[in-house]
Amino acid sequence: MEGVSLLRRPAKPHPVFRPLAVAEVEPVAEHAVSIGFDVSEMPAFLDYRAGQYVTLRALVGDEDVRQSYSIWVPPSRARREGVIRVAAAAVQGGRMSPWLANEVGVGEVMGVLPPLGEFVLDDVAGPRHHVGVVGGSGITPVLAIAAAALEQDPGSTVDLVVANRTRESTVLGHELEELAEASGGRLRVEHVLSRERVPGVRHGRIDPLVIRDVLRDDGGLEGVDDWWLCGPEGLIADVEAWLRGEGVGADHIHRERFTSTGPVDPRTH
Repeated sequence: MEGVSLLRRPAKPHPVFRPLAVAEVEPVAEHAVSIGFDVSEMPAFLDYRAGQYVTLRALVGDEDVRQSYSIWVPPSRARREGVIRVAAAAVQGGRMSPWLANEVGVGEVMGVLPPLGEFVLDDVAGPRHHVGVVGGSGITPVLAIAAAALEQDPGSTVDLVVANRTRESTVLGHELEELAEASGGRLRVEHVLSRERVPGVRHGRIDPLVIRDVLRDDGGLEGVDDWWLCGPEGLIADVEAWLRGEGVGADHIHRERFTSTGPVDPRTH
């Protein structure tokens, strides 16, 4: 009888924090910034998929703090410029976000883990219709996913329903507007503000009626290939429950909730 090999495949190397200096800090909303790291000579940080995040480690006060933040630029842009960018909005009582949003400057060195995460855009051939429903900082990975989806096929389209308190608190609002303008109409953005009334902008909260209205001229729910839900747990739980009740299959719904410690995939927590 042939012997059975006891040899095991070598385990994947455990990711380690790399010291990276902050290359840029740019405001992207009230009390929120985009932080860029130069990784032009570090392939491990450029070989990522749209929607993934990096974990930052820094000494904040006297505390060793680790927290995850999603990359908001698509992989093609990061490789072209050699820079990955994350966005951080100051959260009251947060351990790292207030420090990032208010104190970090160019040259600050942090430990950074290579990109991880399963809330990602798959490489699928042919045109697709993507719909994102996001709240607050949940736009961060979805912005990267939307940009990459538009690059995948010239016939792909994206609708985003974005909830925020006010225009000033809309994280990456300018960057979202730029992407929509460059898309030639293939990216459509519907803002919903809960604490500010603006002519021509929806006021209140995201609910099924808002989503149906956004999609009424584009085939309704049946015309959507992929749903991207990201933001506070209550929002994504409500939208997912509604979609499942409407018969949308689980394989078409991608979701990630944002907590005070960063993005979390609800499927594994």
